[in-house]
Amino acid sequence: MANAPAWFPAPRDVSLGPSELHVWRVRCSSGSQLLQRYIPVLSPDEKERASRFVIEEARRDFIVTRSALRALLARYLNTRQGSVVLRYGSHGKPYVFVGDGDSSIRFNVSHSHGFALLAFGLQREVGVDIEQVRTEFPGREIAERFFSDRELAELRELPPERSSEGFFQFWSRKEAYIKARGGGLQIPLQSFSVELGESGEQRLVDEEGRGWSIYPFTPGLGFAAAVAAAGEDWQLKYWEYLPED
Repeated sequence: MANAPAWFPAPRDVSLGPSELHVWRVRCSSGSQLLQRYIPVLSPDEKERASRFVIEEARRDFIVTRSALRALLARYLNTRQGSVVLRYGSHGKPYVFVGDGDSSIRFNVSHSHGFALLAFGLQREVGVDIEQVRTEFPGREIAERFFSDRELAELRELPPERSSEGFFQFWSRKEAYIKARGGGLQIPLQSFSVELGESGEQRLVDEEGRGWSIYPFTPGLGFAAAVAAAGEDWQLKYWEYLPED
């Protein structure tokens, strides 16, 4: 099992240091009773996206996650939630727009089956992904199509009872890296390899020679997750977010 960090309640006046990477965990189910309060906070395009969810749990997770994102950005920027303006890059990655340019804060979010993760850093791009480990999911078939040869070899060496967990550990690490880079489907999944190392920092170098770090961790029982960021030697802090905050 990957590193299972301790999650601490954050102070009200939380701030980002230049080499700090903040990861927030949100238990979306605890915000279910507050959905009607959260919806007005969302932008028109976020409300429209929320309305397209067929599964109510997924709709709830999206609304709670976006509300938490706006609340935390307002806290970091020392402003009101209504003043937070989000825009989107060419591949759909959101960023904070302040005045006549983008903010120094970089962020990314991910949610899955009642849990959400939000990652924040300064100046350098970040990405985060969380996946529920599902034994019925055809992970081996997906891996054969999208994993590198090195990853496939490592996955095949796992005992059968660890195959599903291994797949989602690989997937969350690859997704976090792709999301940090903001390239979407322009970055082939087979073009890079991550490892199933249980803890610590993994490093990758992209095709332009830039270095990236991946930090795998276990956000909760039955889930796999990773956070990725440009550069190296980040100081990670894990915060527990309460939706009613």
